[in-house]
This record gives sequence, structure tokens and C-alpha cells, in this order.
Amino acid sequence: MASVSSLCVPWRVDVHGGRNSELRKSIQRLDLTVEQDEVVSRQKLINSSLLLKACIRSGNLELGKLLHHKLIHSQLSLDSVLLNSLISLYSKSGDCQNALSIFQGMGAKRDLVSRFLPFFACSNAGFIPTNIASRLRFALVLMLDMFAKGGGDIHSARMVFDKMRDRNLVTWTLMITRFAQLGLLSDAVDLFCSMLLCGHTPDGFTLTSLLSGSVDMGWFSLGKQFHSWVIRSGLASDVCVGCTLVDLYAKCAAVGSVENSRKVFDSMPLHNVMSWTALISGYVQGRKEQEAMKLFCNMLHGRVAPNCFTFSSVLKACATLPDFSFGKELHGQTIKLGLSAINCVGNSLINMYARSGRTDCARKAFDILFEKNLISHSTDIDANAKELDSEESFNHDTEHTAIGASSFTYACLLSGAACLGTIGKGEQIHALVVKSGFGTDLCINNALISMYSKCGNKEAALQVFNDMGHRNVITWTSIISALAKHGFATEALELFHEMLEIGAKPNEVTYIAVLSACSHVGLIDEAWKHFNSMHYDHGISPRMDHYACMVDLLGRSGLLLEAVEFIRSMPFDADALVWRTFLGSCRVHRNTKLGEHAAKMILEREPHDPATYILLSNLYASEGRWDDVAAIRKCMKQKKMMKETGYSWIEVNNQMHKFHVGDTSHPQAKKIYDELDELALKIKNLGYVPNTDFVLHDVEDEQKDHYLFQHSEKIAVAFALISTPKPKPIRVFKNLRVCGDCHTAMKYISIVSGREIVVRDAYRFHHMKDGKCSCNDYW
Repeated sequence: MASVSSLCVPWRVDVHGGRNSELRKSIQRLDLTVEQDEVVSRQKLINSSLLLKACIRSGNLELGKLLHHKLIHSQLSLDSVLLNSLISLYSKSGDCQNALSIFQGMGAKRDLVSRFLPFFACSNAGFIPTNIASRLRFALVLMLDMFAKGGGDIHSARMVFDKMRDRNLVTWTLMITRFAQLGLLSDAVDLFCSMLLCGHTPDGFTLTSLLSGSVDMGWFSLGKQFHSWVIRSGLASDVCVGCTLVDLYAKCAAVGSVENSRKVFDSMPLHNVMSWTALISGYVQGRKEQEAMKLFCNMLHGRVAPNCFTFSSVLKACATLPDFSFGKELHGQTIKLGLSAINCVGNSLINMYARSGRTDCARKAFDILFEKNLISHSTDIDANAKELDSEESFNHDTEHTAIGASSFTYACLLSGAACLGTIGKGEQIHALVVKSGFGTDLCINNALISMYSKCGNKEAALQVFNDMGHRNVITWTSIISALAKHGFATEALELFHEMLEIGAKPNEVTYIAVLSACSHVGLIDEAWKHFNSMHYDHGISPRMDHYACMVDLLGRSGLLLEAVEFIRSMPFDADALVWRTFLGSCRVHRNTKLGEHAAKMILEREPHDPATYILLSNLYASEGRWDDVAAIRKCMKQKKMMKETGYSWIEVNNQMHKFHVGDTSHPQAKKIYDELDELALKIKNLGYVPNTDFVLHDVEDEQKDHYLFQHSEKIAVAFALISTPKPKPIRVFKNLRVCGDCHTAMKYISIVSGREIVVRDAYRFHHMKDGKCSCNDYW
């Protein structure tokens, strides 16, 4: 694969400097001469648009007008994005006449955004232009503008809308869009049907809103129905509609959905950055990272400039690639392009570094995001250098915080905190959310549930859920998934039944959470009931992840032959995930024959997957087949495959502490190992017996006991015991599955220490208290 640096065109506009002088210099340096090359001319428009938006966001409206003056004399043909930004510029500066003049001169370049910007321009100027629309329609648009800013009541807007005598396609589309954006898709569909009965024909903007709403809510079957309407209406060639359809099928993640997304993409007459990004994202979600990288390179060769969302998608794929250098190159490109501190890119960087074991880099990426978004620009802090080590310093800085921070910003930061498991930062962000008046925001509350759950505090997640006045399918799915992963399957299923009773409609992801809950506690009959009902009762076709859940359930229960028959009965070819799930069950139940078959199936699909070799090696090791273990390790070495290094980390006093097996690099290493020696004596007196089956090396039994007490999760627990006071729970995070012996030892440690120990591994949570675990040893 070609290097990113050789492919990425060095387009860059420095819009993140934060100072008027830097913005002015960027505008003065901007080359707007007309070029014969369409790609170069288009990039000049993109650079101009970035600078103009930077002027608007920073309040430098006069600089924005200076840029407009340059554009007028450049003879460049401005696109709708740039023209809309100019309308917004003059709107915010109170110059309604210029805003209307630009709008009237747009002609065929007007889009959905263009249709409503003049209304907002007039409202900012303080008068209503009677030559655009009736006062009543104008009042509705202003009201919806208020809702968009988070300050109103959608029901009041509906009352005004219902009293309107003259409704045109624009007002119908606006109401449908607002309902869809607020997650009220059923109401949006009802309005759509009413619009049809009134004789209006939907256009591309109407259908794009409904398709986007279907994607956001996970109602993919509804989205497919709208696709058929698109085809019948002759709108399949519409670029916006096409991009949304690519996104729809990409996010379905059902069997063949990525291929369907590709079919839509290939049928589009024109491709823009949105369609490329949607397709790349689909391949990443479909666990086809190599194909996503190839598409990204094809996009660059096609001279389409990637945006922040493109980089966000591609970076997510890099953590799973054998060669991490590609991810580093991409990170370098985002820095050069000034995109690395944008929310979605920063979050993907956190995810990439965390999943690849580089937690220090992940934490740095998070701190940059945190400071860039929540520290006042007036303090003139260099976000890439400053560290928030002092609680007093943090409290001082946040007095000037969150000026202009949006709900999306908070949701991104909460997602980053969840990825790292840094509950201290998550709680601080939660406090800022409340202080900033976003305490009732649906998107943020959903992110809070996810953050508290992934950081090991299910009680806080439940508290957020219980305090919410309005919930959507994402809310219900988040809390059900949280309880399932924490081992409280009964409570998860009770909430699912409550969800159905109040009339909330589950989606594909909800059923993944429900089936996972059944799997975690071995509820086979209950799982079959839900697996069948999702299609018959809710019209949801099971996808690969649902089948993987069922294979996991049967495998955990020891029903390996039934699991194989189930895989063979699937209506499509099982992917590597399904067979890898089955291989894990073969490892637990020590069935080498079926394990070898599963490994063969995986390697046929993913020949370079090191995890398969490791699982098979561990299976051989558990049976003492050391020659086979050595053969696998030799094969991996020849193929230059690296085993993923296991490590654990813990947050103490707002700092991350990371440990590897046998780690002696920590400044308090001697105290940690002294504590481990004391713990070993205490828990052995209670009846703990080391399980040397979990030592995957051919060594003497005495040495095996020594190895077991050098596992990273035990080291992390010992460090927590000497560093945190009672009765604070100990929360440990591990990148791989927790060791079975460590699981047993920590149950004993919870007794002798009188502390609750919460462990998050790659698959689930374990809450250990008074010698018992929430998983009931079924894992």
C-alpha cells in the first residue's frame, strides 16, 4: 500500500490559530486566480469556505467581508456551500439586504439550507420581508430555528404548522426534517404521508431527511422502503440522496449491506467527499479494514480531498492493521491539515491509540481535545503542551470554560473518556454539562450512560437513565447493553420488556444487546425467543452480529455441536467473527478438533489474523501440546505476525497507570510487589489455589505460580490498594480477556481487602465483592 504522504495532496488552510492576525494572513495569502484544472479550482473554493467559516465561528465578521471582496474580484464560480456561508456571514452581521441579494442571485444553486437562511437573516435584522413568504410561515421558520438552538417545544411548532392555511413543500419538508432530527421518526413519517395526501410531491431534500432519520434511529427496513420511493420518483441520481443511501446501506451492517452500499455508490453519476466517506465508513464498520484503506487511496488518486469525517473513519481501521505505520502517517497528515484537534478526528485518534495499546498517546490525544474544547481561548493556552495535572489548576481554568461548546462537543469528549476509561475526566465533563445548561440534552445523556457504563460505574449510568425525561431507542439500547456487559442480565431483560410495553420500537442494535444479555447468563430458551421475535414481531432481519451472539450463547453453554450446526444453517456464509467466537468457546471447553476446524475457517477468510493463531496456540497449551505450540509460534514468526501484548491500566488521581506482565518500571514497583506477596499469603489462607492451566509456557509448576502473580491485572489491583482509600471501588481495565486465575484471585482479594473490584476486559465487566462476581463464574 502506498504511503499516505505520497498520496495526500498538501492542501492546508490554517484556521485554528485563534488569532485575528493569523486569520488575516491566511486570507491575504489565499490564491484565488482562476485555474484550468477543475480540481485545483475546487480546492480553492474549499479553502475559501474553511476560512469563511472560521471568520464566522470566531466572530471576525469584517474579515469575512474582506474575503468576500476577494472572491468577488476572483472570477471564481462560487458553489452553494460558499454562498450559504456568505448568507450566514451577512445574517450574523445584521446586513439583511446583502444576505437576500446573495440568495436571490443563487438561482439553481439554492439547496435546502439556502431556502431558510434568508428567514434567519431577516430575523437577525429585526424585520420580516413580506416578499418572501407569509408572516405565518415566517413565524414557523423562526420557531424551528429556535428549536434548532435547543430552546423550544416541538409540539408548539406543530400547533403553528397545523393552523397554517398555505403550506408548501418547503414548510412540509422543514417540519419533517425537524421531527426526524429530534428522533421523532414516527411523527416525521406521519407528516410525510399527510403531505402526500395533500397532493405535494416530495423532492430530494424531503427524502434525504427521512433517509437520514432512518439511519440515525437504526430503522434500516424503513430506509429501504424510502429507497424504493427514491427510485420511483426518479431521484436516484440526486447527489444528496445518493450519499444518504450509501450511508444507509453502509450502516445497516447486515449481510451484503456493504456490497449494496457499493452498488449505490457505483451507480452515482458524481462522487463527492460525502459519498466516498460514507462508503469507507461502511467498509470499516463491516470489519473490512484493508478494503477501506484501498478506497481511501482511490479517493486520493481521484483528487477528492478528504475531510475530517473521512480521516475519522480511516483512523478507526488503523488499530487493527498489522502495520501501524499507516496510522501514524494518517495522524501526521491530520496535523498538517489542521484537523487533528477536530472532535471526530480526535476521538478516532484516541480510539486508534487505545486499541493498539498506546495508551499514553491516546491520553495525549484526549487531553488535546479536552483543552481545545473546554478551556477558554482567552487564557491563550497551547493545547498541545499544557497538562492538567493539578485539580486546582483545572478548577481555575474551567471557570472560563465551555463558551460556545455544543452538545456534540460534549458527546465527543464523553466518548473519548469512555474509550480510555478515565472516569475522573468523565465526571468533570458531566459537571460542565450541567453548568452549561445541557443537562436535559438527549444526545449528551445517551453519551453519559455510555461513558459511566464503560468506565465501570453502572450505578451512575442507571441514575442518568432514570433522571431522563425523554428517551429514544438509543437511550434504551445503551442502558440495556450496559447492564448486559456488567453481568446484570435479568435487569437488562426487564428493561427491554419495559421498553416494549411503553411502545418504544427496538432496532438491530437493541437486539444485539438483548441477545448478549442472554449469552452472559446462559438463557438459551429466552435467547431463541428474542432471536425469532425480532423478525416476526418487528420486521428486523438478523444480521451477522445477531448470529454471532447465538453462537456465543451455544458455545458458552458447551453446546459446541449445536453451535456448528447453527453456523451451517445460516442463510449466508459465516464471517471470521462468527468462527472466532466459536473458537473461543472451543478454547474454554478444550475441544481441539472443533477448534482446529474453526481456525481453518477463520484463516480462509482472514489469512493474516494473529488472534486466530494465538487462540489455537492457547488451546494446545491447555492440553500440554507444547510441540504444536512451538510450531504455531514459529509459523507466526515466519509470517512476521505479532501477538497483541496484554496490559492493564488504572486511573488514580486523574492519572493513567499502565502495567504489563512482570512490570517493574513503575516508580512504586517495590511497594506493589510487597503488597502482592502479602495478598498471596492472605488469599491462600482463605483457600485460593493457583490455577497453573493459565500459564501458557512449558515451565516447572513452582515457576508457574510465580508467573501467575506477575499478571498485569493483579499488579494493577495491588497498586490500587496502596494508592486509593477505602471504600472507593477499584476499577481495572484490560485490553484482552481477563485471566481465569486472576478472576479467581481477585474474588478472594475482594474479601481480604474489603473492597469492590471492577474489571473491564475486552468482552465484559466483572464486579467482584465479598468473594462473588457479577458473572456468577459463567464467562
